[in-house]
Amino acid sequence: MAVLAFQRKQFIPSFILVSASFLLFLLPVIAIATSNNVRPLENIFVVGGTHGNEYTGVWVIKTLDRAKKQFDERYPSLKITTLLANPEAHMQNKRFVDEDLNRKFSHEALMKDLHLEDDDLPHETIRAREIDQLLGPKFAAMEDDNAAHVVVDLHSTTSNMGVTIIVAAGDPVMTRAAAYVRQKCEEAGEKVHCLLHTHESRHARPNLSSTARHGFTIEVGPVPQGVVRHDAVEKTERALYALLDYMQRYNDDVDALDRTLKSMYEKRSFRVPCFKSASASRKQEMSGRIAWPSVPENPNFPALMVHKDLQDKDFQQVRTGEPLFVNLDGDIVPYDGSYGSPIYLIVSTRVVCWTQIASSSSGTSRRSALYVSLTFSCSQQFFSLLMRGGITTRAAEQESESPSRWNLI
Repeated sequence: MAVLAFQRKQFIPSFILVSASFLLFLLPVIAIATSNNVRPLENIFVVGGTHGNEYTGVWVIKTLDRAKKQFDERYPSLKITTLLANPEAHMQNKRFVDEDLNRKFSHEALMKDLHLEDDDLPHETIRAREIDQLLGPKFAAMEDDNAAHVVVDLHSTTSNMGVTIIVAAGDPVMTRAAAYVRQKCEEAGEKVHCLLHTHESRHARPNLSSTARHGFTIEVGPVPQGVVRHDAVEKTERALYALLDYMQRYNDDVDALDRTLKSMYEKRSFRVPCFKSASASRKQEMSGRIAWPSVPENPNFPALMVHKDLQDKDFQQVRTGEPLFVNLDGDIVPYDGSYGSPIYLIVSTRVVCWTQIASSSSGTSRRSALYVSLTFSCSQQFFSLLMRGGITTRAAEQESESPSRWNLI
């Protein structure tokens, strides 16, 4: 699988600047919060095992539990609770039992089939409702006193993504956290990619971390499914501990924290390199994706493979006409420019994650998907999917002649 990411961007206090050559988000570190209006970050949930065969996060939450006293002393303002999100899938060493738990937290998914007994519901629907009550409820009229202020969701991937931090563009508390974590990790010699969701409102996001006021995802790869790697655990812990440090400092003195962030990025004009995922085109998806076909005789076997030039090269730039796939005849299928050019591929060599989809004619079938995001030029472009059975696109539409702007607040 592969994800396409926007061209490079960086944070800015209230908007995104777009240029013809590259995109930047400017870090919103200057006067976006003061000690007078800060809501403290106290109820912190660290989650592992959202996908049952991703063992890194499970290992990390177990180590947190074993060292609870030390963490309580180190971060006195934080009430840190761990959660094994999908114990049944973890025991079965499967990504999920029936459905992807990390797509079960939309209003539609949580409210669907309320009249049915548990025995008639998918396992992850039941579990999602349990988690929502524990961490939220997400769609409550008022925030519960015990609701999670921050959910840190720990993931691993078979892709060569390195350390990737995923936050929402509309959450300046977490984008600043991402900038802090990125700098701390890079001071320790660990390169970090920051990826922004296109779903700025948490109520529009279907993932588990959206149950809290703030969500922060740490994803590390490559790690085989059902395997614990020491280096991956260390990388995850390094990012997690930097985030906990950020939240403790946020509670202690947010103005001092802002000064620290300014000093970190002053030489870069307060610019933090990051990527922004393309908008999802279908419900329950977090980003745009390209699906590629399977062979007729076996819906579990892909008819295309990712070209060798893209293997193990996540976040690599791809331009129109450059190799993307290879078919069974050995022919190269180039990128056709449907999503703009250049684009950045993410998860380009991920082990295929087969997702069940309903088929009215033949029961249940499976397919793989290449996740994509696109690059914006000075005008916004809209795109469709590369559909199962062949490439279909619709022409890009120009929204404006002027640079596009998004509100990060």
